[in-house]
Amino acid sequence: MPLKTNLKKGMLLIMLIGLLYIGAGLLEGFLPYEWRHTIDQRVDHIFHSPTYEPHPNIDWEFELDFREHPRHRLIQYAVLGALTLGDAYLISRVWRALRKASLTNGLRA
Repeated sequence: MPLKTNLKKGMLLIMLIGLLYIGAGLLEGFLPYEWRHTIDQRVDHIFHSPTYEPHPNIDWEFELDFREHPRHRLIQYAVLGALTLGDAYLISRVWRALRKASLTNGLRA
C-alpha cells in the first residue's frame, strides 16, 4: 500500500511542477513586450540551442498589431486571464490532493 501512495504523491508532484511551469509561461504573456523579449534573450543566452525560426519577428508583429488595435490586446489579456485562472484552479486541486495524500500517509504510519 505505501508504494501506491508514494507513486500517487510522485505523480501529483510532477503534475504540480508542470502546472507551475505552464502558469509561469502564461503569466509571462502579461509582461510588456520589451520585458518578454529581454527574458527570451537571456534564456537563449543561458540555454543556447539551434532553433528553427520560420518567422523570427512574429512577437514584434503582434506587438505592432496590439498597438494599432488596442481591442486585440484586450482579447489577448482576456484569453490569457481565463487560461491563467484555469491553471490556478488546477494547481489548487493538485495541491489539495497532494496535501491529502501526505496527511493520509502520515496517519497510516
